[in-house]
Amino acid sequence: MTPLQEQICLINERLRSFGIESIQEIKMTDREGKTIGQIKYGYRPQYVFDSVNEILGPENWRYELTKEEIYENQAVAEITLFLKIDDAWLCKGSHKGQMQIIKGNVGDAQKGAITDAIQKCMSLLSIGSDAYKGLLKYVYQQRTQSSLTPPPPKNSQLIDPSTDPSDPTSTMPKIAGVTFENRQGVIVALGEHLFDKKELLKAVGFQWDKTGKSWMKKAA
Repeated sequence: MTPLQEQICLINERLRSFGIESIQEIKMTDREGKTIGQIKYGYRPQYVFDSVNEILGPENWRYELTKEEIYENQAVAEITLFLKIDDAWLCKGSHKGQMQIIKGNVGDAQKGAITDAIQKCMSLLSIGSDAYKGLLKYVYQQRTQSSLTPPPPKNSQLIDPSTDPSDPTSTMPKIAGVTFENRQGVIVALGEHLFDKKELLKAVGFQWDKTGKSWMKKAA
């Protein structure tokens, strides 16, 4: 694993550590307020940028606005992302972002489109990968349940998850070459050649997620 790959892993771990507060529901609506298309779930931009700045450093990445368009109902922006590696700026590709114009506020829509484009460029580096793998949907849907969960007693002690019998991954069966990771209430099966073990995974409740291309199940 290269140093950059290690840093990207740290960024994603940092994003997961924020929990539900870093996740937002993303949907497009028409003038009547009706939802258009599919509802998606992603990280709030500020949490992504803060995590990238914390791990990579704000001086080691930048973007250039290459194109901007304003339509009747939305703003569109195209940006190119650059990373500084070994004192040289490396282009990591370009992406377009969009944002609806609400109540005639073109300025906010332009800012939102640029932000959207930056996050899409960062996805080329696998930053925020849980979002486009479809894992954040399950975390977001636990928002109501989490708000109803009472806080632990003041005198309670922290338990090491690796030895905690309540850790959902501790109840997973042992399957050769397969490990399990609890990602904020969603258990993901990790390993090579998982398709060969699909029947074993199905038997314990795992389902194939086409979007994220992974085997997952909700934690009990």
